[in-house]
Amino acid sequence: MNKTRTRIIAFVFVTLLILPVLDQLVGLSNRFSSTENRAVSNRPALHFPHVRTFVKQFDQYYKENFGWRNALFYVYSRWKFKILGESPLPEKVVVGKNGWFYLGNSYNRVVDQHRGIYPLSADSARIIADHLTRRQQELARSGIRLYVLIAPDSHSIYPENLPDHLQPSSNPSRLDVLRQAMASTTLPFLDIRDTLRAAKNGHVVYNQTDTHWNDYGTLVGCAALLNRIRQDFPSMPPVRLSNYNIEQQRGGGGDLVTMLTLQQEIKDPVFYYITFPEKLEGRKLATVPNDRFGYASTRIAGSGTNRLLLIGDSFSHSMMHYMPGYFQESFFMRDDRLETSVLKSERPDIVVLEVVERNISKLATF
Repeated sequence: MNKTRTRIIAFVFVTLLILPVLDQLVGLSNRFSSTENRAVSNRPALHFPHVRTFVKQFDQYYKENFGWRNALFYVYSRWKFKILGESPLPEKVVVGKNGWFYLGNSYNRVVDQHRGIYPLSADSARIIADHLTRRQQELARSGIRLYVLIAPDSHSIYPENLPDHLQPSSNPSRLDVLRQAMASTTLPFLDIRDTLRAAKNGHVVYNQTDTHWNDYGTLVGCAALLNRIRQDFPSMPPVRLSNYNIEQQRGGGGDLVTMLTLQQEIKDPVFYYITFPEKLEGRKLATVPNDRFGYASTRIAGSGTNRLLLIGDSFSHSMMHYMPGYFQESFFMRDDRLETSVLKSERPDIVVLEVVERNISKLATF
């Protein structure tokens, strides 16, 4: 019995050693793909005499790519979330109340920002305000109007569903400090948190399982932006939510639950299908590669009379549905800077800089 047990243990031990290598060679666990939203390092090359560097790089590569890693995370994720009720990746995804998920501290310390642990100083806010004012003046000399739109974090709009130990601070937030600094300028600076908080009484404005606002929240944000632009361009038609037909449907799993490999099991309870008059629809003209930033830009024709250049982040993607119909032509870019070459090629009348709340520091270099 002792010999048999020893042989079984030895066989199991050797199998466990071989399986990761075998998986890397023949892909036994290929159906478990990585969904962690992380940049995976490539297999390093050995260059003599830099052996120590190679060993360090290969160690990092192997930790991220060893055989059965994704399958093991799939099992771990379900054990951690379903059995213990905790986030498998607490630094990336925060599990909130009532089926809500939030972005974690891995992304510019977003949780610390809202808890008041990572504040924005008045001096830093003034630096951002001064920089944006200079950009406004530069554009004005070419007859271009500049607007800045802040897309709020879901932490700001639905703080009631954050875990009790991660509730926001009652002190002024980073955005509050920046808004105060911007109040002494003439630059249109759109902080739409109150608008979205009011709108959520009628409809959900953010995805529960995703980082971003949903289509209805996007529509509300675009309406606020367009109506502010209309103050300077009165020929634009007013934006009325009553012009849009809003249907409520069942949603899918967003990027936050996808990071946890739970996207097939946890769905957003609400998805909005929004239609609007044909005259407000844009017509896609071209997709332009953006090799520097990695996301293609989009040119769209509309029925308006001005040219729009909108530079933003992932929140701006859904804005392409609602903005272009109000302009003659719109150019949407995913970027974090405003290049002179783009201004020359696009010749906009209006420039909008959109940035999500957790990244407002980037406005100092736009």
